[in-house]
Amino acid sequence: MARQKKLYICTSCGTDFPKWQGKCSVCNEWNTIVEAQAPPAPAHAAPADVIPLAAVEYGTAPRIQTGIGEFNLVCGGGIVPGSVILIGGEPGIGKSTLALQIAGFFNALYISGEESPLQLRLRAERLGCNVGNIHISTTTNVDQIISLAESGKPECLIIDSIQMLYSSSIPGLKGSVSQIRESASRLAEAAKRLTAVLILIGHITKDGSIAGPKLLEHLVDTVLYFEGNFSRDFRILRAFKNRYGSVNEIGLFKMEERGLIEVTDKNKIFLSPYLSSAPGNAVSAAVEGSRIILFEVQSLVTFSTFPNPRRMADGFDLNRLILIIAVLEKHAGMKLNSSDVFINVSGGFQINDTAADLAVAVSIASSLKNRAVRQGFGFLGEISLSGEVRPVSLCGRRIQEFKHSGFTTLILPEAELPEAKAAGFDGEVIGIHAVQDALDRLF
Repeated sequence: MARQKKLYICTSCGTDFPKWQGKCSVCNEWNTIVEAQAPPAPAHAAPADVIPLAAVEYGTAPRIQTGIGEFNLVCGGGIVPGSVILIGGEPGIGKSTLALQIAGFFNALYISGEESPLQLRLRAERLGCNVGNIHISTTTNVDQIISLAESGKPECLIIDSIQMLYSSSIPGLKGSVSQIRESASRLAEAAKRLTAVLILIGHITKDGSIAGPKLLEHLVDTVLYFEGNFSRDFRILRAFKNRYGSVNEIGLFKMEERGLIEVTDKNKIFLSPYLSSAPGNAVSAAVEGSRIILFEVQSLVTFSTFPNPRRMADGFDLNRLILIIAVLEKHAGMKLNSSDVFINVSGGFQINDTAADLAVAVSIASSLKNRAVRQGFGFLGEISLSGEVRPVSLCGRRIQEFKHSGFTTLILPEAELPEAKAAGFDGEVIGIHAVQDALDRLF
């Protein structure tokens, strides 16, 4: 009889080793490698069936509406039956609150490894959930959870949280990579088999990734991250992976006593409610999936007491800011080599759109010259290294958002003037060729 081959697994990162060692060479953790039985050699299997792709029947996948419009939007228009959704975020950001609100729209089985049934009932009553649809269990054994799902056949299975699950047949403690990987894999397989929606809640580690870490993202269909500042009531639900929809969508929520409430006026978050006329402010528009969001860029330019002036950006790419500052010095004649430059995007919004370049440049010039931009002005344009202002994508939709928000003047690239006319903008539209043209018009 062949001798059973031994295998050693790191319980921290899940890496396999042929022999034991004190320190894992992958994650550099000590005393995390344990012995496990190697899987048996695969037996000769019967040949698998092969069918022509053209013979596969297809149709539009049905979508389940949860009653939370922002969540449906981020998922791609609703939840596909049998899909696996991973919701991540920092502790206290609202993951469990959102999951419980979603559970009220299904015949749901809620697995709580962190809260007691009484705590869940108190929260459900506060949120106004339909408690008649929700069944709860506090077991954290994966095999027992799968057995409950097979007997009860729920429409939705919610795991809060995946770090609390374990299986006695897997080496490692709760929360270890090997436990998380195997638990998520078994649950995903069961959800596909039962055509039930599986929602996994995952916590964020110190480095900002879902504890697991990246292996969970490969096992699920949709990865959603909660973002937000605990000093503010607003939360952003962002899709980072979605097999059934766009990854560019965001959902906007406000945390209240009744739970997460959808935000209908998205510009209220990112625009100053009193339309500040202080120097250093400029407004632009960003595309987030199917949304156009207006946001305010705030700049502060002050004389530097350091040999190397500081450049800091909150909500905007720092390398992009350095590039814009270099263009302003070279092609606009602005002396910024002895000034500190600070950039902030109001509302805690993160901008990854080059259409904001012109607004950033104008806000820097406004702060340096200590002259405010007049109210009702909007800015669109990407700045090249030569100082030219280039066209932006989906300009017509951005212009319409400015129009609906009551802006009276737009400064944008000359090539976008026909687009502004087609969008029916009622106010003044100023076409410019270079960033210097915009500064001459304003100051």
